[in-house]
Amino acid sequence: MALTGIEYLFFVPKDEGTYIGVATGTFVNRNHLAGYLLLTLSLGIGMMISKLNFTSEQNWRARAKRFLTTLLSSKASLRLILIIMVAGLVMTHSRMGNTAFFASLSITGVLALILHKGSLRSVLILITSLIIIDIFVVGTFFGVDKVAERLSNTSASTETRDEVNSYTLIAINDHMLTGSGAGTFYTDFPMHRDYLAGSSFYDKAHNDYFQFASEYGVPITILLIIAVFICALMAAQAIRTRKDPLLRGLAFGCLMAIIAFAIHSTVDFNLQIPANALTFIILLACGYIALYKKKSRS
Repeated sequence: MALTGIEYLFFVPKDEGTYIGVATGTFVNRNHLAGYLLLTLSLGIGMMISKLNFTSEQNWRARAKRFLTTLLSSKASLRLILIIMVAGLVMTHSRMGNTAFFASLSITGVLALILHKGSLRSVLILITSLIIIDIFVVGTFFGVDKVAERLSNTSASTETRDEVNSYTLIAINDHMLTGSGAGTFYTDFPMHRDYLAGSSFYDKAHNDYFQFASEYGVPITILLIIAVFICALMAAQAIRTRKDPLLRGLAFGCLMAIIAFAIHSTVDFNLQIPANALTFIILLACGYIALYKKKSRS
């Protein structure tokens, strides 16, 4: 749609001047499509890792046979799907969405290599191919240069989010223990803001950490962060100890999603969007499943 000029949301045409020419999916905001793709890409890459062959062939004939088998298997279609999804992520032109994807992929890849040394070569080849193909090949065709341009043009003088964060900290300080109440940011924030935050109406903090602290209080926010951190530890433990490739891949997807959202949540509010928040909770549960699921007999 973005390439053809057929600009629609969910059966509704986009408003003129609102993210025209960039991918938003059925979301109004491109950053939320980027956030949703971060989650689905994390799980997709986990699926890809679960299908890797960790055995090393000794001769060229065996390698050629494995290569041809891969081209005809579900791994080839899955890799194609991942390329299409990365193209969608690049076409959102979301600065932190793209940054969070490549950063979380690199960080989780390094952690997987450290935790599960047996998969060193295969995982390294996959992650390297993902970064090279997705940035230099897919990105060249679908506008990674525009993402880079937006990043280079970002400064404190052109953004008001830093001022919004400053005033949100004042709001947090006013009701640190109990918060102002769930969903009340848009009514509480105007009492603390100043003209430096610009003329825009802010119903979200553009920082999930600050918004949770403002609405629910600091103690509850810390408990939520601890809960997510425990899920990350469970996923890391599953990568290290589980022998089942599917469960290891599931754990990789969970850990990558947590790292991606931990980064993206510093400048956006994906966890205030129901689709993204619910999908994230499912991926958190996958971390526990990956570690504790008993091996079935069949």
